Amino acid sequence: MIALLLAQAALPQPDPYAPPPPAGTPERLAYDAQFGGAAEDAAIEAWLKAHPDAPAPARAMLLHRLCNDYGVTMGGEKRVIACAASNKLAPDGEDASDEKIAEAFRAAPPIRAFGGATVPTIANPLGSKSADITVNGITLPWFIDTGAEISVVTESTAAKLGVRVLPGSSDVGTSTSNRVTGKMGMIDKAVIGGATVENLPVLILPDAMLQLGKDYTIPAIFGLPAFAALGRVAWLDGGAKLALGKDAPIPKGKTVRVYWHEDGLGIPIATPLGTAGAQFDSGADSTDLRKPGLKLLTRDQIASAEERNATVGGAGGFVTTKVRVLPRLDYTIDGVPLTALKLNIDDNETGAGRVGSDMIVQLKLLTIDFRTMTLQAVPLR
Repeated sequence: MIALLLAQAALPQPDPYAPPPPAGTPERLAYDAQFGGAAEDAAIEAWLKAHPDAPAPARAMLLHRLCNDYGVTMGGEKRVIACAASNKLAPDGEDASDEKIAEAFRAAPPIRAFGGATVPTIANPLGSKSADITVNGITLPWFIDTGAEISVVTESTAAKLGVRVLPGSSDVGTSTSNRVTGKMGMIDKAVIGGATVENLPVLILPDAMLQLGKDYTIPAIFGLPAFAALGRVAWLDGGAKLALGKDAPIPKGKTVRVYWHEDGLGIPIATPLGTAGAQFDSGADSTDLRKPGLKLLTRDQIASAEERNATVGGAGGFVTTKVRVLPRLDYTIDGVPLTALKLNIDDNETGAGRVGSDMIVQLKLLTIDFRTMTLQAVPLR
């Protein structure tokens, strides 16, 4: 007799902008943790300990939540345990990758940051922004990328900066849907203006994976965990300047809640038909829609989308695929009217879409406070 062990499918994470699930349920714990921090993650840990015989899908949902959260804020032994347990209950490619990354940084000290900075940004060939960051006396323009769940350097940059390479490697997903294998490394101190980030985990990729054409290779990417460690980040004057840590304006008055998205950081986008959560990816030059975002469109808007060939580039090279393209989307963030043009519509199910740096150029101020998980936007005009 042959026994077959079937993997349990994890419950999806709750919709962050739907009414909260009933108190005390696993869904409510996951919902609260999307907007929270240490206290909310501790509540999940306590529930898992108190309910060892709970249905596997519910446990997998909560463990996956912890695996994601600890990847941004903590790392260490707790992330290893959460990712391994999540991957065992409901295996998928991302959880397997997260488990390997967690294992590589098991004994690493947690990322921490202090100080503040207001620095000019630098336009890069991908249409987004970079900023000068100094490591071991060497200053390079790093991509400013809230869409990166870990900071990234190329192999040649790692050698130049003296990055400490750690044992282990992992296949990781990229914005092109390709998977690439990278090594793990640690930067003891990275300085941007008057702000310092210590114990910065990095993924080290072959140079070819970050090469754009013949003449340009992205040297390094400053990812979401670094911004979260600094506490606040703000883009000023249409993204011409970047403020970090204590230099970033504290949101005052009316704000909206941001959340921990499946792919990093999530923000609410709204149309007259409703509000939905979308990934905020400052490293992308444009805004895209995903399947759940279609509920924000009228039938006429959906019908206006045309099928075209699109080329997407990033860590993982370039891919060309057929997509539907929406000519225009008028939406709001924090009540500020914004416009996105020529939006690709893809089949990704994680959130309503991906908001890129084309949103930042329309704002005088965009500030995100990770301690309160709030966002404030001020229109450019």
